[in-house]
Amino acid sequence: MPAISSVHPAAPPLRALWRWLSGHYQRRMAWFLAGPRCYARRPAGSRYRSPIAMSFWWALGWGTRIFSLPALCVIPAAALFTLHSSLIPEAQVRLLILVLLSLFCCDMALGIIFWPRLRISRRLPERTCAGQPFQILYTVENRAWLPVFRLQMDRSLGQRWFRCLSPASASSLPGRSRQELQGHYLVARRGKYFLGQTSGTSDFPFGICRHSSGSSRHDTLIVHPSWHPLQKLLLPSGRKLQKSGLDRVLALNDFLDFQGCRDYREGDNPRHIHWPSSARRGDLVVKEYKDEVISRTALIVDTCIGQQPPPQRLPQRLRQLLARSRARSTALLDGPLPELEAALSLAAAVAKFLLDGDCLIDLFAAGQEVRRLQAGRHVASLNALLDVLAEVEPETKPTLQKLNAAILDEIADLGNAVVILLGYDQERQEFLQNLRRRQVSVKLLLLSENWGTPAEASILRPADILAGKITAL
Repeated sequence: MPAISSVHPAAPPLRALWRWLSGHYQRRMAWFLAGPRCYARRPAGSRYRSPIAMSFWWALGWGTRIFSLPALCVIPAAALFTLHSSLIPEAQVRLLILVLLSLFCCDMALGIIFWPRLRISRRLPERTCAGQPFQILYTVENRAWLPVFRLQMDRSLGQRWFRCLSPASASSLPGRSRQELQGHYLVARRGKYFLGQTSGTSDFPFGICRHSSGSSRHDTLIVHPSWHPLQKLLLPSGRKLQKSGLDRVLALNDFLDFQGCRDYREGDNPRHIHWPSSARRGDLVVKEYKDEVISRTALIVDTCIGQQPPPQRLPQRLRQLLARSRARSTALLDGPLPELEAALSLAAAVAKFLLDGDCLIDLFAAGQEVRRLQAGRHVASLNALLDVLAEVEPETKPTLQKLNAAILDEIADLGNAVVILLGYDQERQEFLQNLRRRQVSVKLLLLSENWGTPAEASILRPADILAGKITAL
């Protein structure tokens, strides 16, 4: 008897259509929540973004692209006057409506005649620091025969994340000419920003309508956290001592340091032959190296916010519940968090001090994914480490468990660790116990005043760190 084969029917067409519609909706919603392209975009990761708040930015972006801000404020009142005059024909306000309408038509007609037709090139720095001014250079070419009046570059750039200190503008740009313009901006918050559009806008003649010309671009600006240098940093005693350089080390790694040249001997590595010296002497000369040891340290940064110890009294519990709700809502709505910003600022200062001491740093920032980087001599620079800190996002759930046993064993091989915590709850205490169980010497920096004070911790206030009052640890 022949075997009966089971045939699985294909997925119903409605299910495939539903998957397509769901995927299309998610892509369009992600595009909408990213905001209008006239503003700099700052990725929010997996955090919640309010569609209502983003609708406001879309309305403001499109409104300011067509009309000036004074005109946007006048348009609602003009609409009410128009409705009033249409309902009451003998109303005297009809004359005002006619005057406003004539001004609008004249502004629109002259604006179309002198519409800017530009070719724009924008140059901005790759990196800057939060709170520090930076400069954007524009090369603007007028491709039309008629001049452009009252030209301003990237007018919408200073309305959301950026703050415009002095705009890149020109009172007039003659036809078939080119001009260099520069604008000065400031970003108060660290992060990685994407600038997807550049435009030149003219509100000639009456400042009612705006006429713009631009192009789509893909520029990136990394804003580092602001930090203040440390004058003194004492590391705990590790398992090994440095022979040269820093006194305290985590582990010893072998590096070859160039010492000089000598005659070639049998068995020497041919890669070490110094060919210029060999050519001058007419005989083989090899480079001689000496062994050098260098220190390494682990820098661990906590990114979990909103966790506080339970107080004993009911009023304190209510205040803590309100503060926790405010902190989490701030993280969800993409607002600044002083505790996390202070932790990242302190991490940058510690990294700068250690790198100046010729020390290798292994950075670990736990979040949805563990961000890690090794910085130091011949590996990565301070800018690369600050790039990682700039993209760290706050987390509302404990994240230190992301550092699994394999990572903890790797940290144990280093010997010392500088740990920056935003609290001292049970989960963080267990993490420190796991480090000490692996014989890791820990320097604990705690950025909170509401926790019990551990004997080995240094309690720091976020406001003091951000103000630059912490100079020694």
